[in-house]
Amino acid sequence: MKLGRYTTIVILLSLFILFAIANDEIVTINFPEVLSLNIEKSIYLPLYLLISSVLFVGIIIGVIIEHLRNIRFRRDFNEKNKKLLKVERELKKTKEKFLTEEEKIFNLLD
Repeated sequence: MKLGRYTTIVILLSLFILFAIANDEIVTINFPEVLSLNIEKSIYLPLYLLISSVLFVGIIIGVIIEHLRNIRFRRDFNEKNKKLLKVERELKKTKEKFLTEEEKIFNLLD
């Protein structure tokens, strides 16, 4: 199990390194002038770093959105699970009462 995981990590890391070597051109990112601040209006990044960071941020945003979307389902599941456990406890108590009454009846017949 661990060997497969490590092999996958090494392969993905190798692919990322090959991607970085193939896309090492510098890209200029220009920002619009907002509020006339004296801030550097452009950033110079390698292309692989830009693409990797955009993918990483996209994955993080997707995970957060999916988590927020499923909160309602998890809450409903937990509520129904609590109700099920309560009903199971009541059923067990009822069965115990029924079995004791049945035993009393069999004892009277003997």
